[in-house]
Amino acid sequence: MRNKKVIITADDLGINSHINQGIIECFQQGILTSAALLMNAPETKEGIALAKKHPGLEVGIHLSIVEGIALRESESTITDTVKYFDNKICLIKNWKDFLKKYMLQQINFSELEEELELQIRLFLSHFTHIPFLNGTQHMHIMPGVWKIVLKLAKKYSVKSIRIPGFSRPSVLWINQRLPFIIPFQVLGELARKDCRSNGIKYPLVVEGMQYSGKIDTKRLLLILQNLQAETTEIVMHPGYESTELRENMPWAYRYFNWDWERTALQSDIVKAYIKEHSVKCITFSTL
Repeated sequence: MRNKKVIITADDLGINSHINQGIIECFQQGILTSAALLMNAPETKEGIALAKKHPGLEVGIHLSIVEGIALRESESTITDTVKYFDNKICLIKNWKDFLKKYMLQQINFSELEEELELQIRLFLSHFTHIPFLNGTQHMHIMPGVWKIVLKLAKKYSVKSIRIPGFSRPSVLWINQRLPFIIPFQVLGELARKDCRSNGIKYPLVVEGMQYSGKIDTKRLLLILQNLQAETTEIVMHPGYESTELRENMPWAYRYFNWDWERTALQSDIVKAYIKEHSVKCITFSTL
């Protein structure tokens, strides 16, 4: 059997200095290989500077379908009434509110496409290419949204995309987020077919989203011990405690534990397991 390969990605680079610090530390001292950069967050500029200072860290784009400052700078069907970032016009604050408007057909997809393209163009004003992309709260594979994301990925030669999905039932499915796993499986398979037909790469399996913000050392080991596919992406949210995020955005970060995830990624126990079982840490560029 071939050795298992893992891409270990930190989402939310740029959202906050405490998170930025934790992500870079996990690259320097831990097993982190990649980071997804927000182009419309309070500390995006710092995130860009850190990415350029650490070129060994693979940095892709974390497309904000929800959660972020609206680069269009105007209120629209994709913005929120709450100005939760720097008192600026912000995108819909979470997937639940987005889904309500989506189901009621109140989302103007032309506005969404313009917003996402602005994010991509801003990324490319600082970096030569986009090695990978994903979407906030995995909303990028929603029908309609996915059509836009795929169109932009092809237009801007994005090499790889995170497509949420699992290979087969396992102990990792026993989780309170189980009801969300099934639709991700179905939508993910449709998106994977589109990627294959357009020559876009993707990890075969994505783990970690079922424990988002709560991956301690024990859970990270559990994921590693249950790797099924040849290539798996493990989604992480490492950082240092951010009172600002917890207080200003309780709907998103009330129960997050960035410290757990940062500690897990630097754990000697985790490092030893990877070495002993010949698990290879790779990037999207080496898929």
